[in-house]
Amino acid sequence: MEESDLEPVLEWRNAPTTRQFMYTRHEISLDEHRQWFERMTESASDHLLILELDGAPQGFLRLHIESEESGRAQWGFFRAPAAPRGTGTVLCERSLAYAFEDLELHKIYGEVLEVNVPSQRLHSKLGFTKEAHLRDHYHDGQRYWDAIGFGLLASEWDQGRGA
Repeated sequence: MEESDLEPVLEWRNAPTTRQFMYTRHEISLDEHRQWFERMTESASDHLLILELDGAPQGFLRLHIESEESGRAQWGFFRAPAAPRGTGTVLCERSLAYAFEDLELHKIYGEVLEVNVPSQRLHSKLGFTKEAHLRDHYHDGQRYWDAIGFGLLASEWDQGRGA
């Protein structure tokens, strides 16, 4: 991700269909987004990627490497709201290839709000294992929401790709 990607990524992130499933639910300002981008680009632990299909930007991925020693990273992603159906699967598969093959990570994990059933299905489709049910994990200002923790090991990724 480069500075020139800030405005399209912010537009995707602020789309109601994306924002409804995020821990940060308010509409993010361009200034707030720029500050976040500066913090992320200063961090050696964060990888921000724009995911393309046929040369067109279609999604965003953040990999946060929590432990280089353990090879563990948390991921978060979203696709452009206008991206064609099925784009999420392709983008996530490419992201996992980058994480496991290029970065040689051991484990990718993520949290999904329990109400985000499409993301839960996507994680299962990609071979992730449900590792946790985090009760009342997120408060949106009005109510608490559960979250589901998913994890995928490099060895499981290799096995799934061979199937």
